[in-house]
Amino acid sequence: MFCQNCGEPLNEKARFCSNCGEKVIEQAIEKEPSPIEVENETMVESEVAATAESPLPQQNEKRVKRIQRTFKKGPLLIPVISLLLVCSGVSAAYYHETNKNEEVLHLQQAAEQAALSGEYSKAEEQLEQALHIRPAYSVLEQNLEAVRRASVYTAELAAITDQMRKQEFLDAEASLFSLKEAIGQEVDPLFEGFSELLTAKEVTIAVGKIKQELSELTTVSQLADKLNRLATLSTEEAAAVKEQILTKMVQISSEQAQQQLENKQFSAAIATINQALEYVRDHQTLLSFKEKIEQERNAFEQAEQNRLEQALEAAAQEELQNQTAAVEVISFDYEVDEFGDLYVSGEIKNVATKDISAVTIEYAVYDVEGEHLYDGSTTVYPYYIGRGEPGSFEDTVFYLFEEVDVEIENISWYVE
Repeated sequence: MFCQNCGEPLNEKARFCSNCGEKVIEQAIEKEPSPIEVENETMVESEVAATAESPLPQQNEKRVKRIQRTFKKGPLLIPVISLLLVCSGVSAAYYHETNKNEEVLHLQQAAEQAALSGEYSKAEEQLEQALHIRPAYSVLEQNLEAVRRASVYTAELAAITDQMRKQEFLDAEASLFSLKEAIGQEVDPLFEGFSELLTAKEVTIAVGKIKQELSELTTVSQLADKLNRLATLSTEEAAAVKEQILTKMVQISSEQAQQQLENKQFSAAIATINQALEYVRDHQTLLSFKEKIEQERNAFEQAEQNRLEQALEAAAQEELQNQTAAVEVISFDYEVDEFGDLYVSGEIKNVATKDISAVTIEYAVYDVEGEHLYDGSTTVYPYYIGRGEPGSFEDTVFYLFEEVDVEIENISWYVE
């Protein structure tokens, strides 16, 4: 029996070839001689028969022996030749497959570099070439799908950039949120570069929204909120918008404080300036304005003090007048008639700053020599006399029967 793989003779009960290790097929039978072997043996026998019929020279004998040895080795040469042919085929196939693998690896590496550089179309084309060579290579399929997704994400980023250019920041923000959610689920290293791009877009959108809202902000508090939001964003664009906010904060606080100053709301005006100075420290315009407010407040307070003192003095004078000089005598007449009776009459005027009431005229009667004869009093009517209004009075003294002189001694009243 011979090994069907390498052609070596086999032991009778052997299960594996001692030469190549191939498993022996149980049904194998003794190897029949091949046509080449049969032909070789026939040729040898013919040569021997011919030699036996006629004697040969010595060189012919040697030649016959050499031929016999050669053809006796035939059964061993055929398996060796077959093995060499198989090895040659395997080697050729191995080198062919190795070359294909090297080409696929080269295309895969080139595609990776192209993808990392953002050349997704080029990377996709190279991966498709590699798949054409190795259609069953699942890693190439995965790489191709990743490149295609990266290409889609890049297109979406471009669309977001276009929305930002049109100042459609709310739409851009919504699109960016969805894109960020999708990329967040990716694990391929190809998508690591998107994180920085997404962060940059987020910052730009946030700054753009704040910049867009600046025209609608009218108080220092509103501007301060946006300023605090920008404090977390460290970009040149954010720094520029921050300067715009600080400038507008100075403008708004100055205008608001000016209105408060005109309304004599000095404390409110100073509070407005101080609020802005919390964000715009040591700003000379605000510091100068604050000093002006304080000066005007001091001047106003001094003027108010003077006015108060003057008002108190005027009030005191007014009160004094109301209490001591509220009644002015416009006319005063008296006469003794033929019956010896004295008739007294006259008019007064309320010169006080308030209404008065119960005005009483007190008078004294003297003779022609100045001797005191009589004291009398009478009430002015009406009872209530308004400011600037007149009143009148009259009285009678009976049985004097002489020439007299009458003088008003006192006038009394109540201030309402």
